[in-house]
Amino acid sequence: MLRRIIPATAAAALLLAGATGCSAQQAQASDCTATLQPGALSDSTTVLGSFGEVPEISAPEDIEILSTQRTVVESGDSDGYVAGEQSLVGVNMAFFDAASGETLFQSEGFADSSRPPQPLLVAEETANPLSEAVRCTVPGDRVVLALSPEESTQLAGQLGAPGADAIVGVVDVVSTAPIVAEGPARGLPNGFPAVVTNEEGRAGVVLPPTDAPAGTTAAVRIEGDGAEVTATDNVIAQVLAVGWDGTEQENTWNTGLKLLYTEADMAQSGVTYRAELTGQSIGSQVVIVENEDGANARVVVVDILGVS
Repeated sequence: MLRRIIPATAAAALLLAGATGCSAQQAQASDCTATLQPGALSDSTTVLGSFGEVPEISAPEDIEILSTQRTVVESGDSDGYVAGEQSLVGVNMAFFDAASGETLFQSEGFADSSRPPQPLLVAEETANPLSEAVRCTVPGDRVVLALSPEESTQLAGQLGAPGADAIVGVVDVVSTAPIVAEGPARGLPNGFPAVVTNEEGRAGVVLPPTDAPAGTTAAVRIEGDGAEVTATDNVIAQVLAVGWDGTEQENTWNTGLKLLYTEADMAQSGVTYRAELTGQSIGSQVVIVENEDGANARVVVVDILGVS
């Protein structure tokens, strides 16, 4: 079940690949079952420092494990959103050579709290040791992850530390969220299409029998309560784009979450509407109408799920 281990920030798009829509109500504590369980090594690893602080570890040398283990060593917000199937989890994480305690990798967010957390998608179809380590967690949880010998060897190769036979990770769960914008819907300005969502949160567009308004305009249909998106953030999003003739141009509900790069990278990535997301809150649904030349008008519905 556990697949490729991908710890680096640059791999955010890979961590998100394959995500599709699912009911946001699935992530409830009562019906969330973790696939990784505590074991001898994850239970006996000592972590120095509290949640949010740069961790150090001390692990016993005489414990051999056959499968990957995880232990929640610090509990967070009991009322927080539980990261069940089809959840987006923001984390800071560090990996260590279990024998020496040497740090092999550390998220920038440990040393600089202004750095956005690294995104992990909890989804069966893209399961890997990192995403399964945070399944069923809530914000504020600190998890110890002890990798199996096979997965330790794989990760050691990715981190350029082939001598590390056993690897232990410390994962701080900074945020958890469904992969859909949630909240009461607002009315949209005159000239905008109607936007509706089904019980899974999938967006749909009903176009008006009029021409699209000129230029590029944006309106918030659902206002989230997360941090504001900045121009230098990469935005993790669900995107539905429909031409004014009704032709569906893009639908990440079918193809997987999308990473919208910073405003500076907007031209290179071909995303013409990235600037309209700056200043909006994470968790929001933004409706954008583009009609710059009168010939290629379209509407884009963006659920802002997180940043990286």
